[in-house]
Amino acid sequence: MARKGLLSLFASSWWHLVFPPLCLHCDQAVSDEKLLCPDCVSLLQLLPQEGRCYQCFIDGLEIGQERCHTCQQTSLPWKRAAAVWDYLGPAATLVKRLKYGGQQHLAAAAAAFMVTQLVTLEWPTPDAIIPVPIPWLKSLSRGYNQSELLANEMGKLLQVPVVKALKRYHGDYSQAGLNHDQRQQLSSHRFAFRDGYDIADKTVLLVDDVLTTGSTLRHCCDVLLAGYPKEVYALTVCRATG
Repeated sequence: MARKGLLSLFASSWWHLVFPPLCLHCDQAVSDEKLLCPDCVSLLQLLPQEGRCYQCFIDGLEIGQERCHTCQQTSLPWKRAAAVWDYLGPAATLVKRLKYGGQQHLAAAAAAFMVTQLVTLEWPTPDAIIPVPIPWLKSLSRGYNQSELLANEMGKLLQVPVVKALKRYHGDYSQAGLNHDQRQQLSSHRFAFRDGYDIADKTVLLVDDVLTTGSTLRHCCDVLLAGYPKEVYALTVCRATG
């Protein structure tokens, strides 16, 4: 091994000895290349469809019931919506680190679970994956769109093209501090369909990080319908609780 390689290996070994890698969620020491400790990994169980609404993925449904009362009263523009995990514990930490902590590499791990959930739910392989866009100023300050990172990683695993068919106007703002009613009142005019993208008669997968009230996904889907897709499915990393 060359001298430079030996020095690099020594530096890496010394760094991990003094500052061992820690679990993303609980800060427990983990072996090299691990994101989470075994205890936290054990909490990352895929959410089952059973007991959850087919259209908003809220839980608490009775046996044999496919849609919650709200979805029975409301016509939603997608065929199915789901999430991988509830927005709790290690899953919530993973999303926060990806979204706000600049840890873009976490998108690969999250996307692998998203693909597993898609297969587990027996959804069709999409013809195109479309990320939910974020406001231009937020993208500029953050340096990336976490939903686009997730879509790109899913596209690699499924060998499906990622199509940035949606744009979001720069006057939009964060929904993080909004309550349920305020989120529902947001207009679909915040989004627009980009010219030149053909999704006609295609099965489309809409991807985002967190499903809260479903307002963002609904507005995006409303806009996508202008492209006449065959079906639209929506998948997120987490489903907000409460």
